[in-house]
This record gives sequence, structure tokens and C-alpha cells, in this order.
Amino acid sequence: MTAIDTEGVLELVREVGADLCAAFWRRAPLVDMDAVWTANDTLRCALAAQYPPIAWADGQLSEEYAQRGEYWIGDAIDGAVQFLRAIPQWCMSLTLMREGVPVFTVVYDAMHDELFHALWGHGAWYNGEPIRVSARQQQELVATRNLGPTSLQLAYVACGRLDAFWQDGADGYLSIGGTLLIQEAGGVATQADGRPYRLTSPSIVAAPPVLHASMLQRLQDRKAA
Repeated sequence: MTAIDTEGVLELVREVGADLCAAFWRRAPLVDMDAVWTANDTLRCALAAQYPPIAWADGQLSEEYAQRGEYWIGDAIDGAVQFLRAIPQWCMSLTLMREGVPVFTVVYDAMHDELFHALWGHGAWYNGEPIRVSARQQQELVATRNLGPTSLQLAYVACGRLDAFWQDGADGYLSIGGTLLIQEAGGVATQADGRPYRLTSPSIVAAPPVLHASMLQRLQDRKAA
């Protein structure tokens, strides 16, 4: 198991985020993808230099591959459509996987300098302060993929801004890190049928424990109707 300097990784993400913000404000809508590729390359190369044993996984992963060893999953811009249209609703996401399980994750909203991160078994934080999921007993604000970047919405569930998040369809590359944030903040993230969430899962339901149970019941009732 490779030892990780988490503070160093957080600083790297902030630095790349600052460059993306500068590119965002310099460009008009419908810019090319150069800034996206450059940011991804910077993250990948910097992490490879610091942690040579840890691979960088590109694109969707098979179930077999997803269970192997250590690897990074990263997306310099979750919300690339918004970025390219000059809409300031995008974020960065980076997750370290070990044997198919997320153990360290970062979600950074560079436009607002809001950094969320979690470390398996140690908690979740927003700009260095511990966070918890909502204490509400009823669902008041539930989000789906249409609201914006998946990873950022899951971060919002982790810090209590959103009561819950639900999505039908495989999106593990952008969701798996958010499940760690939510779990470390006291919440629950599973598939819509209640089974554990995995990188290749076909759906996700994330919420505080009480709300999560009620959401699963509603989804099951809707399916049976």
C-alpha cells in the first residue's frame, strides 16, 4: 500500500484548479478542449512522478479491472459542457482506489474555492473543517444528474446542503469518490436496490441514513407500480 501525502495532493488539485479558472475567464463560450486535456495531463503526470506504483485509470472500467490494486480516477472538469459554455458550474474530482474501494477523494469547486475531501476511516472535510450529512428527518431538497456535476452534488449531500442525490445509470467514474465523502460524513450511498455501491453500479442513491431508507422504499414502490 502506497503512502500518500494527502495535503500535497490537495495542494496539487488547488494549483491545477487555479489554472483552469484563469483559462475559464479568458475564454468566450464554446472554447476548445485544450484546457481540459492540459489539466488532466498535469494531474496525471504530477501524480505519476510522486507515486510511480499507482496507475491512472482512463474511461469506464470493467468489473475485473476495478478490483485490482491501486489506481487514480480523475476528472479535471466534471461539468465539461458547462465549462465550455462559460457557465461557472463545474468542478474537479480525484479519487484513489484500492482493490475496488475508494480510500481518498477530493472534489474541488475551483470557481468558488470550495474543497471537499475524505479519507477512508478518518472523516470528511470542507476547506479543512469536518462535515456531516443533513440531520433533517424529511426529504426537502433531492438532486439528480440534471442539476450539474455529479461529484459536486454528492459533496453537497456530504455537507448537508442537499438532503439526497439519486441517479439511474452507470456513472461510477464520477460518483465513486462522492460515496466516500458521504459515508465519512455519516451518510449512506448504495444502488437503487439497496446493494453496496461499486464503481460499475447501474444506479446510486445517497442520503443520510433515515432519508436513504425512505428513498429506497419510494424507488421500489415506483418500480412495482
